[in-house]
Amino acid sequence: MSLDTNQLLLAHGNEILLLVEPASLAILSANAAATRHLGYAQEALLKMQVTDIECALSDVFYWEDARNGIAPELHDAEASYLKADGEVLQATKTVVRATPDSTLLVVCALPVGKLQRTEKELADLSARLRATLEATADGILVEDRSGAILNMNRRFSELWQIPEDLLLAHDDAAIFEFMAGRMRDPEAYRARIDEIRPYDDIETVDTLMLANGGVLERKSRPARHGNLIIGRVFSFTDITERKANESRLKLAASVFTHAHEGIIITDTRSCIVEVNNTFSRITGYSREEVLGQNVRLLKSGRQDSAFYTNLWRDLVKLGHWHGEVWNRRRDGTLYAEKLSIAAVKNVDGESRHYVALFSDITELKEHQHQLERMAHYDALTGIPNRVLLADRLEQAIAQSQRRKRNLAVVYLDLDGFKEVNDLHGHETGDLLLIAIAQRLRDTLREGDTLARLGGDEFVAVLTDLGEQEEWTGILARMQQAAATPVKIRQHTLQLSASLGVTLYPQNGSDADTLLRHADQAMYQAKQAGKNRYHLFDPERDRQTQTHLETRRQIAQGLVRSEFVLFYQPKVNMRSGEIAGAEALIRWQHPERGLISPGEFLPLIEDDELIVRIGDWVMDTALRQMSEWRSQGLSLPVSVNIAALHLQQEDFLQRLQAKLETHADVPADNLELEVVETAALEGVSRISRLIEDCRSLGVRFSLDDFGTGYSSLTYLRRLPASVLKIDQSFVRDMLWDSEDMAIVEGVIGLAAAFRRTVIGEGVETAEHGELLLRLGCDLAQGYGIARPMPANDIPAWAATWKPEPSWSACRNLAATRDDLPLTYAEVELRHWVKCVESCFVASSVATVADLCEYRFGQWYHGDGQTHYGRLPAFAALGPLHASMHALGLELTELWANGQTELARGRLSELHALRDEVTRHLHALQEECIEARQVLRFPLF
Repeated sequence: MSLDTNQLLLAHGNEILLLVEPASLAILSANAAATRHLGYAQEALLKMQVTDIECALSDVFYWEDARNGIAPELHDAEASYLKADGEVLQATKTVVRATPDSTLLVVCALPVGKLQRTEKELADLSARLRATLEATADGILVEDRSGAILNMNRRFSELWQIPEDLLLAHDDAAIFEFMAGRMRDPEAYRARIDEIRPYDDIETVDTLMLANGGVLERKSRPARHGNLIIGRVFSFTDITERKANESRLKLAASVFTHAHEGIIITDTRSCIVEVNNTFSRITGYSREEVLGQNVRLLKSGRQDSAFYTNLWRDLVKLGHWHGEVWNRRRDGTLYAEKLSIAAVKNVDGESRHYVALFSDITELKEHQHQLERMAHYDALTGIPNRVLLADRLEQAIAQSQRRKRNLAVVYLDLDGFKEVNDLHGHETGDLLLIAIAQRLRDTLREGDTLARLGGDEFVAVLTDLGEQEEWTGILARMQQAAATPVKIRQHTLQLSASLGVTLYPQNGSDADTLLRHADQAMYQAKQAGKNRYHLFDPERDRQTQTHLETRRQIAQGLVRSEFVLFYQPKVNMRSGEIAGAEALIRWQHPERGLISPGEFLPLIEDDELIVRIGDWVMDTALRQMSEWRSQGLSLPVSVNIAALHLQQEDFLQRLQAKLETHADVPADNLELEVVETAALEGVSRISRLIEDCRSLGVRFSLDDFGTGYSSLTYLRRLPASVLKIDQSFVRDMLWDSEDMAIVEGVIGLAAAFRRTVIGEGVETAEHGELLLRLGCDLAQGYGIARPMPANDIPAWAATWKPEPSWSACRNLAATRDDLPLTYAEVELRHWVKCVESCFVASSVATVADLCEYRFGQWYHGDGQTHYGRLPAFAALGPLHASMHALGLELTELWANGQTELARGRLSELHALRDEVTRHLHALQEECIEARQVLRFPLF
């Protein structure tokens, strides 16, 4: 292009051109378009700075950057120019360098013309349209003739809950598919959409059921430009609440017609204006018969005028009333109804109608009466039950407080009733209870109460009592009534009663306390032998409370793992083998330290807690046996089982489960110890249980044998494999011939019944030696080992050795022929203890006693007769004489007040005793050898 052409464009072009020096911002040159658009003369522009005419704040910022040399090489922006007439000219501008190596800047600005104003007007129109769409309460969707979305408002996206990311994607197909997915029946929706074509000249109305329960009404109509259809407009209205209201109205109408309650609508004058079907069914009146009638036609006459006065007062004041009313049916019969009345008011708060709802509760009232009778009276005997007793007792206490008189609570339990039930059946037992209850009630005075708590337990409340003779006389009559024979069918039955008595206010301040005290007193009457009464003892109650607290602590201790097992070894004294160990529970109390079982087990022996303790002991013992086996120590363990634990119906199943849990422990390594007295209480059941346990491999032993007075029949019926001689007999058998006789008898019984026998309480080597001579090889006791923690058992087992004195007894086969010598040894020890007793207490033995002691009688009598021919017997003579003389000498010293001198010489007496004992043992060995070798009878 030529220079003339360029100048022509500069002169006649429409674009403003300015040449600017950036350091001073001075306008160095301007074209004709600049003077034409801005209205300034050429000379005026060349005297200005560019910031004099560019008035936008963004322009000023740019030129400040240009002055500082930090403006960009190319700058495009919107600009505002201040014209000479004061108006502002809007333009778009570009600022560039004049030449690459020049610092001058060229501003090229193009004024904004009519197109922009048109666009602005269109934008304003679009904004008004958008505002109109957003202002409407309906959701609006606009489609073109092809079905593409042209516009939608926010309400539309809210109604359909269209995610924002889906709206921003502008994917019409995805939006339509999302809408179909919101429908309860998407396929039907899609089919209907296909039927509504955007270019059809039709208007549609549809109800849309959404999957979430909502309901929309959709309307559509064609959008026109002149006569041309250019698309379709859809509007969506949420009619969920409207539909719900319509449903509720239909439901209300249905409820009124078909409600199970009778409904009456009256005007303010109580005239009936409407009733439902149930009203007619209950009252017998048809709708036509009662419309316009006053509700008084239903009155029964059982409520007085005051009742209706109060009803109307509440109805006017509160706007509602509810209660129970007796009314009359059409046929004249009365019925009870549960009635609720509410006032229907207008907008001014004035009552216009009353609505009454009622239901027939006649049968309910009859059942209520029966239930009240059942709730307060015993179904079998007809006398008050526990509930009514509580109410009567509270009333009696209040009456006693007012009158300052005593009352007594008597807790009665029949003796032997269970046996009657078991022998003659429950029906006979029930008839017996009825008869006795009637007799007991007849013994009481008017104002007294007799109640049955259940089973064969009764409680009597004796009120308004004076002297003791008054209530003791009533107790005597009650006992006589319970003990009088009763003939039921072909049986004449007779029982007795144990009564517990407590007095108010002496022994309690409330009903629960009095009943508890009477129950405790009744239990004491049972313990004392039955067929008597026992007056409550407060001191015993305090002990009971202490026991209850201890039981609570025991239960907490079990939860907190405060219990531990100690193990006391059992040994075979003859062979020197370790036969096993007995698991003994200890309580590691956080405050009292280690507590022995004798301090806490007796308190829970009749409580279910003893079962939990027993289960814990078995689990712990089996777990410990398993641990020992892993260490190479196979040690059988016996555990003690309480009577209540054995009586549990599922005892065998629980035991089997524990054995299966510890399958590595052989079942025959577990032995269950049962005290003899517990076994004898239910010998038949215990016998079956022992057999069942033996089938699992578990062994049983009878503990404390000899204390239960078992007969040979019981012993034969109890298949326990081990008898444990009670330690009280073993401990004293060294010097008590009667205890020694019991021990010898138990050993003989065990041999006769082929049972293993073990002696408890072996505290010294002498105890073990005597047991061996009597034929008992197994033993346990402090003389062998004290109970110890499980971790100490392996070390003890590795180092234990039997007493040397037991070795001499290993090869001796004693027989009953040798028992006289054993008894002689016991009598010898008894005589020495008698001498010792003189120096430790008041006089126990006299010189005459010592002269007539049994050992001397035996030595000069049966001993001389049976053993006099043996050499060992001859050696006993001098020793016996010396010991006897020393004993007399010591007692004389004591009698003369020389106690300390006598005590100092006791060691001489002990030495002689031991020497005589050794000779007795030698004599026994000589007898045994004589029988074995010479084969001749000694006598």
